[in-house]
Amino acid sequence: METHYEILGVSPDAAPDEIRTAYRRLAKQYHPDVNHDPDAGERFIAIQQAYETLIDPDARARYDLALRGGGTAGPHGPFQQYRPNGQTVWTRGYSWSGQAPASWTSRLGVILLLFLGGVLLVFMLVLSLLSRALPGNRRRHES
Repeated sequence: METHYEILGVSPDAAPDEIRTAYRRLAKQYHPDVNHDPDAGERFIAIQQAYETLIDPDARARYDLALRGGGTAGPHGPFQQYRPNGQTVWTRGYSWSGQAPASWTSRLGVILLLFLGGVLLVFMLVLSLLSRALPGNRRRHES
């Protein structure tokens, strides 16, 4: 599998200007509107991905770390922390999925709480509408 550096044809210590120049040259060559080769579209996508990774200093540092076998080059989750030296540390105990209540009584309690909250919300809305609709509560304008 080619690395991003090999895809763009630059060295691992290439400056951003060199990366930008290589990207523009290859993008002109492999753009699907210009190159009608069936594989040109896939090559162009690979070139774009390589450029987006290498032009961003943080993404490039993570990619270089992954190439050395110290991490992953994929997208990072919201519960990751980054140390100043570039290493990624996962925060334990957090996830997107919440824990469901274990017993049926707990589940019933959650359902009841949500239902009562909805009823209270509707009750407050009705009271608000009634307070505006009653003629005795309107302000009188004195001229």
